[in-house]
Amino acid sequence: SKLQQIWRARQYLLNKHVRRIKTAGAPTFIVGCGHSGTSLLLAAMSAHSQFLAIPEESGIARNPDPAKFKEKMEAFNRQAIAAGKPRWVEKTPNHILHIETILNNAPEAKVIIILRNGLDVATSIKARTGSAAEGAQRWLSENLEGKRFWEHPNVTRIKYEDLVTDFDATMEQVFNFLGEKFEPQVRDYHSTERKWYSDRISKPRNAGQSRHNQYRNWQINQPLFDGRNKWKTLSEDELSEVEHIAAPLLEELGYSRSEDDAASSNQNS
Repeated sequence: SKLQQIWRARQYLLNKHVRRIKTAGAPTFIVGCGHSGTSLLLAAMSAHSQFLAIPEESGIARNPDPAKFKEKMEAFNRQAIAAGKPRWVEKTPNHILHIETILNNAPEAKVIIILRNGLDVATSIKARTGSAAEGAQRWLSENLEGKRFWEHPNVTRIKYEDLVTDFDATMEQVFNFLGEKFEPQVRDYHSTERKWYSDRISKPRNAGQSRHNQYRNWQINQPLFDGRNKWKTLSEDELSEVEHIAAPLLEELGYSRSEDDAASSNQNS
């Protein structure tokens, strides 16, 4: 709103000229196939003293024009200064297709790729679009594009599963990559009410397309919960189709059903 813009401008001038706050550290981007936990990671990072979360998915890297990229980066810098934070982190999931643009326009940038079991991603996308196969194809193509940058020194990758099973160690890995220290309050990210995607923080009756933003907003306001094994709600035919599409990458990342069953057997033995 106009009032928010005026307030941000006043805070920016106050922090820049009176408190002498300026941005420092590399610009940070969270990317990953949709439904992989990018919003969860952004919410957690926003609780850190050094980072302002950019709540809107800016699509900054979809436009190849360097001038437009620089313009948006400067706007993020102003937002961070207005908030009294030295750094910012932006999240647009499908920037996983545009990592090269990010690194070309901001060679110092740090990119965090979050991965999640393709079976669970396909299941989650099915709840939104009605098609698990469509979700599997999207998971495969987007993560194969991201794979080109797995070994780049300015890129790191984490797994959603590690985030929910060993939150502290995974977030410590993230902050070490960014040259920052883990802070305990990051665990309590959910204690600050956020209306990033919707004015409602209540859970909708379903996670379909029409309620998707409300569902996402409800999720980032919840304590950390385990969203693994959603794929068990799929039919055998749907699972077979998803695996047929995504099998090689599922296996490479340790997400095949056979490995999951083996892990379960070991736990039960």
